[in-house]
Amino acid sequence: MTASIGPEVVSALGLDGPEVEPIAGGRVSKVWRAQRDGGPVALRQSPAFRLLPEVRYECDLLRTLAGMGAPVAAIDVGPTLIDGSVWVAFEWIDGAHPAVPVEDPSGYGRLLAELHEHTAEPVQQLGQRPGWGRLDEFLTLPRPGGGRTMAEVLPEFERAFGDAGAWLRRQAEEVHERLAAASIASYPQVIAHGDFAPGQVLLRGDRLGAVIDWDFAHLDLRLADLAIAASMARPTVARAAAFVRGYVEAAGPDLGDLDLLADLRRAFHLNNLGNHLCARWANGADITPQVAMLTERLERDQWWGPTLVAAAKDATGAPSVRPPSAPITRQASDLELAHELADRAAVVARHYFERGVATETKADASPVTEADRAVERLLRGALAELRPDDGILGEELGAQGTGDRTWILDPIDGTGAFAHGDPNWRVQIALEIAGELKVAVVDAPALGVRWWASAGSGAYERKEGGPTRPVRVSEMATLDGALVAAHPAPVANRLPAGTRRPARTRLPLIELVRGEIDAFLVDCCHPWDHAPWILLVREAGGAFTDHRGGTSPNHRGGLYSNRGIHQALLAALQPPFTPGRHQAGTS
Repeated sequence: MTASIGPEVVSALGLDGPEVEPIAGGRVSKVWRAQRDGGPVALRQSPAFRLLPEVRYECDLLRTLAGMGAPVAAIDVGPTLIDGSVWVAFEWIDGAHPAVPVEDPSGYGRLLAELHEHTAEPVQQLGQRPGWGRLDEFLTLPRPGGGRTMAEVLPEFERAFGDAGAWLRRQAEEVHERLAAASIASYPQVIAHGDFAPGQVLLRGDRLGAVIDWDFAHLDLRLADLAIAASMARPTVARAAAFVRGYVEAAGPDLGDLDLLADLRRAFHLNNLGNHLCARWANGADITPQVAMLTERLERDQWWGPTLVAAAKDATGAPSVRPPSAPITRQASDLELAHELADRAAVVARHYFERGVATETKADASPVTEADRAVERLLRGALAELRPDDGILGEELGAQGTGDRTWILDPIDGTGAFAHGDPNWRVQIALEIAGELKVAVVDAPALGVRWWASAGSGAYERKEGGPTRPVRVSEMATLDGALVAAHPAPVANRLPAGTRRPARTRLPLIELVRGEIDAFLVDCCHPWDHAPWILLVREAGGAFTDHRGGTSPNHRGGLYSNRGIHQALLAALQPPFTPGRHQAGTS
């Protein structure tokens, strides 16, 4: 495939002609293969918001690095400004452009460490790159094209972009506050970061051997560099850990506060948003596509940022949360996928839980946090990739899609406990097929316990570090002396004489599937609160009847119990518990 560039570029860079071959294209730069003096060159085109002084600084550094033998492409000619774009011609380095993700994340980590080592001394001589600042200053740094800061522009941006603008503003203010509180100025400083697409990395032989289109060199953090560059190691914890391990092997483990990796990644995306806001949107440009792109990246980082934290801690031997499993394919079973979803959600939810979140009140007076929305966005994104034809019903973002298969999601059940630092909260996932519940996974990340079931296969519990064991309801066969929990409290007034009330617990359904109580009567809540537990109770040998006599999760709960007392309890409770044509405990 070939393309053509204008005569001004051909003349300014001394190219042999206008014919070029596209090599890599990204948000900031395009890279082409062109001909100059009878041989190939790598031609880089940067857009208008990459100003000539900063690119000139970069090129001065690249010339110095090439003279030192660093793995960079030397400059043949440029930079030069032509029709709003900055153009540079680099020497051509033979090699392959790896696909996403790179095959050797550990080698990529070593390459980054090598570049850091080479760039340390030259940058001390050159000083700060024009127009660039530290990532912890992204909200307050005056921007080119008017000198306004992102903090000054954000209120106007929020009014213009509605919900998306409000969400991005909250992200920016939260990240800035966290980085300011961390005093990251005391951490090791470096001078380059790896923000480039796969086509801008070159494989020479069997190793990553050179880079083109490298963003030199603002005085940032080594830690921030790792956070940004780790995109090349997606999408698994194992690959990210290999990337960090490769870096640490070459450069040493002094990385700073690893818990800030996720925040620094978000700061990088928000810094790019600030460039668009202050240099373009504030001057009347339409940046709707850029806002959509950066929103998508920030939403994706709700998963990838905490995953990188876990990977870095694993690589450096620091205490870490439980890492998620390897990626699941479209061919995986529904139960395998549900476990994978719960693994990913646990990483993100625990990240928010450990750092703390603020609580908002929804229209129905129930609490919600940023973590609820982040986890549900993560789950929906994974399902869009792995089960694109399935429907979704989630607590925070509603219903999506139609068909016989619906995933029912409660991203954080027990939001009040979550927001107050109480570990008694859960991620709840269920799959309903043609109206029948088939898969259920409930994970309590802060407690290190998971429960799961699939239709016809039993119900199970695993405590972190321990074996998997089946769970079974009790064998109590009479109402007299049966332990029956009730919620809300007035519901207990309907229970028959002779039954006993167990001690109040956070979630009686856990005690029910373990056989520690005999029944639970509940009259509240939503489908996502009940769906997984209906299947878990049934597969643990119990029964469920909703308030209309069926087995649906859609009617504010109902009666959960073992089978020995289920029918007797239904009879004692009287209407509205009247079994219909769907017999209690069947589906």
